[in-house]
Amino acid sequence: MINRLASSSSHVTIEGEAGAGKTSLITIANYRMKRNSDKARSPLLLPIGEEFQLTTKDGVTALEFKIYRAMAEAFIRYRDRLREWGYDTPKVRDVNKWMNSPTVRSISAGASIAGVGVTGARSESVNTSVAFAETGLAKTVRDWMCTCFDPPGCGYFVCVLDNLELLISSASARQALEEMRDTILAEPGLRWVICGARGVVRTAAASPRLQGRLCHPIEVDPLSMDDAIKALETRIGEYSIGGTPPVGPIGFQHLYEILKCNLRNALQKCEDFSFWLHDEGILDADDLEHVALLESWLTLRSDEYANNPNISTVDWRLLDEMVDNGGSCNFEDFKSFNFSDAREMKRHAEELERQNLIEMAPGDTGMDAAVVAPNGWLARFSRSGYKIPRS
Repeated sequence: MINRLASSSSHVTIEGEAGAGKTSLITIANYRMKRNSDKARSPLLLPIGEEFQLTTKDGVTALEFKIYRAMAEAFIRYRDRLREWGYDTPKVRDVNKWMNSPTVRSISAGASIAGVGVTGARSESVNTSVAFAETGLAKTVRDWMCTCFDPPGCGYFVCVLDNLELLISSASARQALEEMRDTILAEPGLRWVICGARGVVRTAAASPRLQGRLCHPIEVDPLSMDDAIKALETRIGEYSIGGTPPVGPIGFQHLYEILKCNLRNALQKCEDFSFWLHDEGILDADDLEHVALLESWLTLRSDEYANNPNISTVDWRLLDEMVDNGGSCNFEDFKSFNFSDAREMKRHAEELERQNLIEMAPGDTGMDAAVVAPNGWLARFSRSGYKIPRS
């Protein structure tokens, strides 16, 4: 990923199912970029540190303002280090004061923002200015980028656009990225890592208008069992302060299999189990006792989801068949799932989603598919007689 950021003129894209480890990959890359920056490698890659999301509610315009503000904050944060590395750093004092002060100075003849104004009687008021936020900040940051990263290509800020699947459909994601094509995707001192699940990024990257802007997606698959256990052991080694971890390799393997090799969900359930141990006052169990307690806790949790009175027989049948299908379904395949039409199948899927057992997935014509959620895998675990679901 870092090689692509440093050597390609196109932005990096990452595709993988939710929980597969995309965010972890980016976190590691950010750490290495910061470490490499201390060695003054060229080109300089400095992660912004904030992850952005594009939703139908906010839209591209709101996202762009957040990005320019984050870039201004990055200049403020990295200014001294950039100067040490020999880059021409901007004067950030006035913009820093405007962004981070609850009050702003004003003048009777006109407002003074970022040091711009006229003479007159001075006063202070709540910092609610919109005019500079909408136009002045973006222009100021662009000027800073041109001054600092000169000649072009000597350095970049790196931004992450995550969870692109939050948009209603692949078509919506493609349209939004096309709208950004000639603005923030064209900023010479800015490199992007764009992430998504369920084919959304792959579809957007194939757009003719985005050719040359986006690289072909890096595919992120779930960690193998051996690698997942190594990740757990590394985490334990890094954060342990002594004692026995609530979830060791044996218990984690059991949990990871039940949750269909979803690392994020497995780690979340490890945390939930740890809180349960604390709440129950179980603080001195050994490894074998922890494994037995985890199995008991998983039985209790899975039974709760499996005994949901709001789920009909047909709903359960759909969930079971989704599990047998590998954990997903497409509403166009309604006949394969024994439904009369796609609308009937979607109606039952929506009830499962309301009960947090599945998640709807976007396609080109709306919510075209669904995937089994963590609680859905636990429900199936109970309904199968506590056997590991096999696709």
